[in-house]
Amino acid sequence: MKSTLASLLFVAALTYTLTGCSVSPQPPRTANYKLPTTLAVTPGDTAEVAAATEAEAARINYRYRLTVLHSYYTQTGNMDKAGWAQREMENLDHAQTFQWSGIPEITPPVGESLANADEHLLVEYVLGARTAYLSAMRNLLAFYRNKSGDTYKAQRISNVLDRFDPIYTYKYFLEAEMPPATNRPVQVIPAADKMYDQAVKLHKQGKGLVPLLGTSYPKEREALLLLLDMVNKYPQSTKAALAAFYIGEIYKEYFNENIRAVAWYKRAVQWDPNLTMPARFQAAVVADYRLYNKAEAIELYRQVIQHEQFNASNVQWAHNRIRDLTGS
Repeated sequence: MKSTLASLLFVAALTYTLTGCSVSPQPPRTANYKLPTTLAVTPGDTAEVAAATEAEAARINYRYRLTVLHSYYTQTGNMDKAGWAQREMENLDHAQTFQWSGIPEITPPVGESLANADEHLLVEYVLGARTAYLSAMRNLLAFYRNKSGDTYKAQRISNVLDRFDPIYTYKYFLEAEMPPATNRPVQVIPAADKMYDQAVKLHKQGKGLVPLLGTSYPKEREALLLLLDMVNKYPQSTKAALAAFYIGEIYKEYFNENIRAVAWYKRAVQWDPNLTMPARFQAAVVADYRLYNKAEAIELYRQVIQHEQFNASNVQWAHNRIRDLTGS
């Protein structure tokens, strides 16, 4: 009996290891299954050298701009945003698994003074550098796809773009990532309804049959990006508040984006104060147990008691946590 239980636990653990975390696409390998650490341009091919150099220069500049922004947030004590910049750097570093060979050496600037630096300007530099990097990489991919005999290089560049996760890119001002709180979603928009239904279906499929086991992160990522696209294209849709709730859910459950999750839960009830989804409760729990923001958690739990009577267990939990957090 013990052996059977141990075997089941092992299988469950293995399944979770394989499917219970977000795994990037594997890089293409050689015929002997080795992973080359360099990618060489064709000697004498000036067009390829130029395209590869442009892409690598854009990557180095993008990383440099992220480094500067990270330093700014660290120096000013904004550790939440410093964490975002760090995550975006790690995302960029993780995407490319090789070094270029045969292109001119490219070095980042030596650095710049952050005295009297303007946050908005530093963020604009990052956003511009990110756009330039992705554009250069897509141009390089098109170059290789149009060039006969370079299917392997096309696969390598395509893999970099696939491994670069759009979830871990930021605008660094939450208000810039979502329609305003004053938005009033009152229009029935068939195109928005279709996007919402497709995204929720993907989200439910991505959960897997058993919690934590069999999670499909590609489906959750696709659902999230579709919902974000929907609310930004159709902010007036009557499904916008529900979409905002599910955006919060996916950020919280699958991508550890807790600050973003709380912001989207709040936006859901700002857009629809009568929403019959536990948006306030979920925001309170994240603020309480993940962000350790006692004041915000208490305020959100109070809102649960006032506005989310449709879930008695959540209301009771809110009462208990307020008592625990306030000592009264």
